[in-house]
Amino acid sequence: MRTRIGQIGRTGLAVALSAYTLAAQDGVRSTFTVGKMRLEATAQAIKVSLEGRSLFELPARVAVDLEGQRDRDLFAPAFRAEGDRCVWTVRSSNWEKKEYALSVEGTAAVLRVTVQGHGKLGTLRFFPQADKGGARLGYEVSRYLLPVALGGAQAVPQWRNTMESGSIELGYMTPPLLAFPFAGKIPGSCAIGLAPLPGAYNLDHFRCEFADFKDGLFSTDFLGYTEADGEYALPALTFTAGTDEFAALSAHAEWLYQSGGCRRAERGAVPRWWLGPFFCGWGEQGHLSPGNVYAGANQKAYTAMSKRLDELGLKPSAIIVDDKWQGQYGEMLPDPAKWPDLRAFTDSEHAKGRRVVLWMKSWDNEGLRSEECVHCLCTPYGADPTSPAYRRRVQETMRRLLSSEPGCFNCDGFKIDFANCMPLGRNLATRERGVYGIELLKRLMTLLHDSAKAVKPDCLINTSCAHPYFAEVTDQCRLHDYNGQLRSLWEVREFRAKLFKTAFPGISVDTDDEGSSSRQETLDYLRRAPGLGVPDLYSLHGRLTDDDFRDLAKIWDNYSKKLDNRGDK
Repeated sequence: MRTRIGQIGRTGLAVALSAYTLAAQDGVRSTFTVGKMRLEATAQAIKVSLEGRSLFELPARVAVDLEGQRDRDLFAPAFRAEGDRCVWTVRSSNWEKKEYALSVEGTAAVLRVTVQGHGKLGTLRFFPQADKGGARLGYEVSRYLLPVALGGAQAVPQWRNTMESGSIELGYMTPPLLAFPFAGKIPGSCAIGLAPLPGAYNLDHFRCEFADFKDGLFSTDFLGYTEADGEYALPALTFTAGTDEFAALSAHAEWLYQSGGCRRAERGAVPRWWLGPFFCGWGEQGHLSPGNVYAGANQKAYTAMSKRLDELGLKPSAIIVDDKWQGQYGEMLPDPAKWPDLRAFTDSEHAKGRRVVLWMKSWDNEGLRSEECVHCLCTPYGADPTSPAYRRRVQETMRRLLSSEPGCFNCDGFKIDFANCMPLGRNLATRERGVYGIELLKRLMTLLHDSAKAVKPDCLINTSCAHPYFAEVTDQCRLHDYNGQLRSLWEVREFRAKLFKTAFPGISVDTDDEGSSSRQETLDYLRRAPGLGVPDLYSLHGRLTDDDFRDLAKIWDNYSKKLDNRGDK
């Protein structure tokens, strides 16, 4: 007997079609191998194993929410094998067609997601559980690492167990690698990471959530800034493995360079002075100007610091002028009351064989016009690197700060700070519509980098970025702040250095300030810093004695001689 659609209703038809689809696809599977990792895909699940040990069983579903509208599949996805990849296709409540394809690409197995339809993107949720039936999340991992530099009391490396949620966000490392390496009673580590297309990093976090896995194990949110109009490719998900968490993260980073649209930077022959040692005046500003550290960012104080370095026999390759030498942060020009003649100071340091690097505060709109700013509900909220007016300002300011021409200051580079203090959240408006989060940060760093290099090609761009998408605009990374009340300075800084070097193989790392309230820990760090990266000293008075500084001078001399004998120029 022939049954009409009207007799069983649309819901009943969807259930019938779903049952038929699953029955028709039963037994169809595809297997993918990347090194010692194996993925087995069926219509309902993706099983991941490492050296024969099961790691995950993931529901073969991806939800692509619109702003204010959750995505729900209308029936079970159709599943097919196509040569060296397998594909799931489904229609959902938000999309005319939704397709995800799994394949091996170089160092990773990659899950790519595309949709067809229209709307402003909301949350992207990987591996949600179906409302009824379907595969459930299964796992044998017991913990995962947040590959970020946290501050305060959480400065030590952070592991999460599978009862805890974790989010990779824009903190001291801005941005970090968007990948979670998993570990436990397994042979090595597997990292699962997010990989947007170049130009489409319009997001600000990547989240892992075991406790509420029904909504998806991994997620990010576009907050409505990205709009699909027709076919649209979402960020891919990569699966990489290694002997430990850093090897798994390294494989993820390598894939981004090989296949993810991130461009490597040549890090072989760099200017010798980039490798230090450095002296940064932040700590000494507080000594010379007690109660108002910012007031200490003046020419008289830095001239005194330079003299003190000479007296102690310390020979840095660069002196970093810290916060706040500027008259107004957004203008990025010296305060004439503090720096009556910055060019004279720069010339004097150059005569001593030292370069002058300027600390720079990202995003601050102090001194900027409204048309140069990101707006939030019509209120200026921070510098806008997509604004033509702001771009012109930066280009002209770089000439003033870096050029050796008359009337310019002939400085040598920038230590770019506060990158994580960018405008975030909903209701932001940029001159170029839809640019948000990591993508907006890339626009800022590219503007600063390219404008500076156009004036002085060997200037130093020191950043807090730790993601391959930023390799082309980063000369050097810094290990960032440390809570001096802790007693884990080496552990914290070594961990961060590993993350930076994983993202940027061959990068030089500014080891940053000693930062501890303990003289013993301070000395230990300063003595060991040359083995970690570029030695950097912040204070010339305080916890350390003149004898300590003389010992440090010998350490610096030995470090410099090794570099000079190696032939660095």
